Amino acid sequence: MAALRKALADGLVEERDGGLRLTEKGLRRLLAHRERFIHEKYGHPRGVLGRLSRIIEGKVGDLRAHWRERHGIDRGDLDAFYSSLTIFKGRIEDTVPLSSLKPGESGIVSYYLGGKGLLRRLAEMGLTPGVEVSIVKTAPLRGPVQVSVRGYSLALGRGVASRIFVKPLRGHGGPS
Repeated sequence: MAALRKALADGLVEERDGGLRLTEKGLRRLLAHRERFIHEKYGHPRGVLGRLSRIIEGKVGDLRAHWRERHGIDRGDLDAFYSSLTIFKGRIEDTVPLSSLKPGESGIVSYYLGGKGLLRRLAEMGLTPGVEVSIVKTAPLRGPVQVSVRGYSLALGRGVASRIFVKPLRGHGGPS
C-alpha cells in the first residue's frame, strides 16, 4: 500500500471510475524501465564482455540514440520495438528469450527485439504477441530450434529465437 500511495502522490497512477490507471507520466516511467531492463539484461549481458562494453560506453543518457548508434537498430525498428513494449501486459522481468526454453516448455510470445523485416517474417509464421509457442527440440551446438505454434512446426535459427521474448507458462517446466 505504501508503494501505491507513493505512485499516487508522484502522479504515476490516478483513480478513475473506481479503478486505477497509469498516467502519461506513469506510462513513460514504465516504458523507460522496460527499455532499460532489456538493454541491461540482453543488450549487454552479464559476464566479462558485457561488463567491458558497459565500461566503454559509460552512462547512457539517451537510449533511443544508443540503440541506433551502438546496436544498429534503425528508427523504424525502434518504433516497432517501442510499440511492442507499450502493448505488453505484465512484468518485463518475467520474460525470457525463446531460445532459453528447453524442449517441452512453452511460453506466450510477448515482444520481439528486431527489425521490421524480422517482425514481418515472424508474424507471417504466426509468431505474434499473445500466441503460445512450445519448444519441440533444439539442435546441439547452439543450432536451430524447432518450435510448435498454432499447430504447425517451425525451425528457427538460434539467433532469431533469442530475439523473441516469451513469458514462460507454468506446468510446462517454465521458470514462472
